[in-house]
Amino acid sequence: MLSKALKNSVKIRISKINPEFLQRSLGDEEYVNLLNKSDISIVDGRGVLWAARYLTLPISSNGAIRRLQAVWQMVYSGAAIVFNPKFVAYPIPEAIPGLEAFRAVIEVAIKNKVGVFLFGANPKSNKLAVKNLKKEFPDLIISGSLNGYDFQKDNGINVVGEINKTDARVLIVALGSPKQERWIDDNIDNLKSIKIAVGEGGTLDRIAYPAQKAPKFVNKIGLEWLWRLAFNKSRTESRNRFGRFWNSVPLFIHEIVKWKVKNGQTKA
Repeated sequence: MLSKALKNSVKIRISKINPEFLQRSLGDEEYVNLLNKSDISIVDGRGVLWAARYLTLPISSNGAIRRLQAVWQMVYSGAAIVFNPKFVAYPIPEAIPGLEAFRAVIEVAIKNKVGVFLFGANPKSNKLAVKNLKKEFPDLIISGSLNGYDFQKDNGINVVGEINKTDARVLIVALGSPKQERWIDDNIDNLKSIKIAVGEGGTLDRIAYPAQKAPKFVNKIGLEWLWRLAFNKSRTESRNRFGRFWNSVPLFIHEIVKWKVKNGQTKA
């Protein structure tokens, strides 16, 4: 699909979805609409897989029984994330960790011999990300780059103009969510050569500083997003780390369980 998009007039938007994003979308209709405009939504972490699976489990129509059943289902389906991951691989079959998804897009660009533009992160992280990507992918064409801090300071830089000066077909936007989704929505139609635009959050920071990568076992159980939230030195986050964790795990689980108690089972 991505290779075809590079050869025709259709522009593809790619978003990554994790529990933090879904929690943030509650009560924010604009953000929900932005996510729904994505042509491809990649699940980043098994928390989303768990929620999808949990909501499809049958539940009693009796109010008192339903509450107890909802809590018990939350416990055993949550444990399955680590101990029986195949159980949560329905109705969404898989989660793709953030760096894996990023590298998959890069591989598509290399295969099709098209340029990539990197927009986002701070000046140092952006430069380091460019340097490290050139080392890791010698055949990658980096058509241009621009850090996200100068843009956010509103110093007169015409980002669209800078991108349009290049022949880049793939655009990486790493401004943090929801800024990156909003920027893509506002500007994608004015990007002349761009065919694929990806919201990448803190990916450029992780490329710049590979020591922050999650251990392999964390990736294996689909919890890279949680590792990033807890341990990485994010350069794009605007809220404190504990607050983000609280929203993304306890409050997210609470909202999912509360919704199920109120509305019952969903269809797959």
